Amino acid sequence: MIKNKIIDISPARIILFSFFILIILGTAILALPAARFTPIPLIDLFFTATSATCITGLFTIPLNNFTMLGKTVIMFLIQFGALGLASMSLLIISLFIDLGIGTKFMAGQLLELDSWHNIKKILQFTFISTLLLELIGAICFFSIFYTDYSIIDSVFYSLFHSISSFCNAGISFMQFFTEQNLGKYKTNYIFLIVTSILTFFGGLGFITWHEIMLSIQAYWYNLKPHKFSLHSKIILYTTGYLLLISTILFFLFEAEKFTNLPFFTKIMYAFFHSISFKSCGFILENITDFTVPTLFFVLLIAFIGSAPGSTGSGIKITTFALSLNFLKTIIHDKSSVEFFERKIPIDQINKAIAIISLSICWIITIIFCLLITEKNWNFFEIFFETISGFSNLGFSLKGTQHLTTTGKLLICATMLIGRIGSLTFILGLKFSKKTEVVGFSYPEERVMLG
Repeated sequence: MIKNKIIDISPARIILFSFFILIILGTAILALPAARFTPIPLIDLFFTATSATCITGLFTIPLNNFTMLGKTVIMFLIQFGALGLASMSLLIISLFIDLGIGTKFMAGQLLELDSWHNIKKILQFTFISTLLLELIGAICFFSIFYTDYSIIDSVFYSLFHSISSFCNAGISFMQFFTEQNLGKYKTNYIFLIVTSILTFFGGLGFITWHEIMLSIQAYWYNLKPHKFSLHSKIILYTTGYLLLISTILFFLFEAEKFTNLPFFTKIMYAFFHSISFKSCGFILENITDFTVPTLFFVLLIAFIGSAPGSTGSGIKITTFALSLNFLKTIIHDKSSVEFFERKIPIDQINKAIAIISLSICWIITIIFCLLITEKNWNFFEIFFETISGFSNLGFSLKGTQHLTTTGKLLICATMLIGRIGSLTFILGLKFSKKTEVVGFSYPEERVMLG
């Protein structure tokens, strides 16, 4: 009976309430006098905790208003928000005890795995690889920051930026309303390369990286070649195409900014932004300096986002790939959606369509509400702010601090739903997973379609 109750726990509900608890806890700690230099309104503390937990990077107050304790809390919110509070708890537990069948099944649901037999190895790989990559990144950043800051500040800033990069948060210790970019390091190759690698690793997903490591291990020890899953194949191919297209288009749209730069710097400049636009949010220029085609393209890339089970957000690469292939199937009048000689189950096609449809519906609803509440914002500014918040990108054209209290709450909800997924949000609010079983079905009848 107990095992059945564990298995019946809705993973969507676990994800939803774990994020909500983390946001409330973060708000409470940030409200402590020791965490801030000056009094800060509760709505701004709540917004800060939500943005950090949802790894967005939209802020209504500068980060310098917080003490070292406050900044440390924000850093931990980023880390737990990226990996998920529930997943992190299972990661830590798996290091000390053997997970039971019910817990393994629940962990498999949280990570959206078809097979949960090796769940402990995957959890431990996630935990160890995260700490290792963030530590290596911090060491690389320290070699850059120690010349500009004290030793203590350099250590903290290096760790903060490394975690923010790997978690695709795009939150920097230099984030002010007057300077929302990292232009100071635009010609520092170490900074650009390490930040890009960490962001790319975090956005690719732990399942795919686990399979890549298994493949490398098999090659190194002359073992039987590891066969990549369909999931990883879709992630690798689609990510590669998106990065190539993004780099080329950004290079073309912003050609004027490359006039006086060396060729390698031009490539790094474009590649850095093409990775960052996938949901991270680091930028080497002010966002308002980009052309309108670039801004619109940024929103498209951010809406697609990163891989499932990664630290990135968006509707996810697999959802985008399945929807494109579904359209191709309809156009060619085929009966099933196929990928790499595999047939995709119809329930996953329906889920992909539902995710995109619900996401668009939420974005339209929030845009409509903000058009009512934000009198001093034009349409494109609201459009950009909404999609930036939903995709957890963290860019703002007008400045999030200029939102009304109602507008801030709407963006908070948008960041949360964008982070956990619109479908997950709705499923998490359901009171029961049980579906009514009926002994009959209705006859089919076709309707006219446009």
